[in-house]
Amino acid sequence: MESTLTESERHTLLAEIGRLVRARQSAPATPAGIGFAQLGDYLEVRPGNTEASTGIIERFAILRAGMYRHGRGTWLQARYVLSPDGSFDFDFYSDVDPSWTTPPPSSVYRDELATFPREDAYIPDWWRLRVGLPLTFEFRHARPATALMQRPALAPEERPLVLQYLEREAEVGGGHRTDGTWIWPAEVAGQLRRHGIPPEPAFLTHMREQGFQPPHVAPLLRRTAKADLAGRPRPRPEPAEVAPTAADLAAELETDPEPELTDEQLLAQLENRLDALGVWPRAYRIGTPEPGAWSLYRGGSGWLVTAPDGAAHQFPDLASAAQQLLGALLLYPARATGGRETPLETAKEVGDWPIQPTPGDPPLTLLRNKRLTRLGTGTVVLRFGEEPGNLVHQQEVRFATTSLPLERERVTTTFRLRRSLYVITGVTVPWANLPGGAVAYVLPKPIAEHESDGSLERIE
Repeated sequence: MESTLTESERHTLLAEIGRLVRARQSAPATPAGIGFAQLGDYLEVRPGNTEASTGIIERFAILRAGMYRHGRGTWLQARYVLSPDGSFDFDFYSDVDPSWTTPPPSSVYRDELATFPREDAYIPDWWRLRVGLPLTFEFRHARPATALMQRPALAPEERPLVLQYLEREAEVGGGHRTDGTWIWPAEVAGQLRRHGIPPEPAFLTHMREQGFQPPHVAPLLRRTAKADLAGRPRPRPEPAEVAPTAADLAAELETDPEPELTDEQLLAQLENRLDALGVWPRAYRIGTPEPGAWSLYRGGSGWLVTAPDGAAHQFPDLASAAQQLLGALLLYPARATGGRETPLETAKEVGDWPIQPTPGDPPLTLLRNKRLTRLGTGTVVLRFGEEPGNLVHQQEVRFATTSLPLERERVTTTFRLRRSLYVITGVTVPWANLPGGAVAYVLPKPIAEHESDGSLERIE
């Protein structure tokens, strides 16, 4: 199928798009535009200073189909900008993966090729990865110098850098290595090491552009180079080389404040966050309602979050419901355990906590509902007893609730945090006829060390 639109028909469609853009323009004195991207049946439209009406979308689709070129495909992304004077710019891209707001499923890349077929030469490598086709990338080959070749000598300071580059890169069989762009035999490094003969100038220029820092070579590129050297067909990418991995998603979640997740991924992330923040699994239920626990599940036309008393809140989407559940469980510390007390632990069980009481202070086994938390700058804490230890309490704590030996009530000191500190916090258990129930903090180091490094200051 060749392009079915004449130049005149194409211009007519673009003029019609301009009239529709202007009709819905909110600020006529400034430019308005439409971004349009489509693969298969999947499309995204991004209007600016206008609205994307059905008529605009239909004309873009007709324009895209009508601009198909046999064996070369059609454009995937276009941008139409209408100026206040009525002139317009129309730019389109046939070989660049669109900048999607919500990435499409990989199947649309195959659908696009079925609708608008392309010859191998017109399917870029980023696309080939998504549809499982071998790469078409062409390696450059560095050859050893022959007796007749004269190559300029390397500067003394460059020689070790070039040798390191030549001898550290990925091996791809037959004594060859590759950096993903060039392939060279071991003899190239051997000539430099034994005779001072450098690689060919173009290869040297490439190494200098890399700062002589060998890049990582992806497994698919290594397999492709190995197949080329052996004269075999190039390999297809493996599924793990195409689809994002769990590690990719974890990295995205650490850096992207608005990641695009499927409902399944979002539910998994919600459970991961609740677990990381110490919320007991019995304190909530995901998928079905659970009497006496916070619950999140599908209901009606959206998602429901119900409190332990059965009070329900409906949300149109999972993200809003997940945020409600997460916030509800973290708002009050006791909700993380469903209002229950953690069981007493043995010394062995608490031995792997990252902060431990110093000798002379009560062990972690005498704290319930422990968690790692951060005390902010300016927090005021109270120490009972002498100061070699690292156990402190809330400023206005009642001594009886600390479950400390009675003689420690005689000496009290108040401190203020001059910078934030990560601490272990928990609730004291009843001990020696004392009721317990105080919030305690175990500091990372003895108080004297915190005073010395400036993280604590004495205020009484």
